[in-house]
Amino acid sequence: MEFIDPFDYALAKDGLPAVFTLNHEGVLQFDLVRSRDFRRQNPAPHQRGWLHCVLVDHATSWPQYALITSPDLALRHERASIHQFDAYEDAIRYVKIKKEDLYGRSDDKK
Repeated sequence: MEFIDPFDYALAKDGLPAVFTLNHEGVLQFDLVRSRDFRRQNPAPHQRGWLHCVLVDHATSWPQYALITSPDLALRHERASIHQFDAYEDAIRYVKIKKEDLYGRSDDKK
């Protein structure tokens, strides 16, 4: 698990509870929009603690890894299912499986 820079790592470690997602290079970065969205849907107080999650969009079934730095932020989301994992590697494996399933369904329509 790699962060885009020391600033984002410090935010994840010591900052307010927030959401971090993988960018196109596959490194974690602070996701302001998702953090605001999750905080709106899961109001304070927010206990600290890292959760390795996969967010699966209800409309598209697209999976995305997210490091959520409070279990209280990962209680609910109106547009996605939140799947929690014990380890980063387990969550990434689940993303891969879900994407392969989506691509397989796409190939079946051809």
